[in-house]
Amino acid sequence: MNLQTLSGKKAHIWQRLSALYLLIYSPYLAWLSLSTPSQESLPNLAAHLLSPIYLLPTLVAILLLIVHSWIGLRDIIIDYTPRAHTIMWLWALRWLLILVSLNIVWVLLSLYFAR
Repeated sequence: MNLQTLSGKKAHIWQRLSALYLLIYSPYLAWLSLSTPSQESLPNLAAHLLSPIYLLPTLVAILLLIVHSWIGLRDIIIDYTPRAHTIMWLWALRWLLILVSLNIVWVLLSLYFAR
């Protein structure tokens, strides 16, 4: 990772696109969870939301949420850490988000196959 190759323009575009998707997805998810009165408990609602028609938009939202947080935290690290430690913090952030992503995938797969 080289600080000179980090592009602010590409990051800005990705963050705007992810924010737009999340802006559309969040009210949709709230409407979906409130408009299903037959779901009386959290496990029933989770099973309903893990159906394939809702799972794909949810996975895209999780992926874009991770991209959005990566870009925001990356910019904070680049702007506010000393230059000597910036690369170390960026690698630490990268591995943290990779571990969080793997954990989310594991939870979703375990919920999906536990049905």
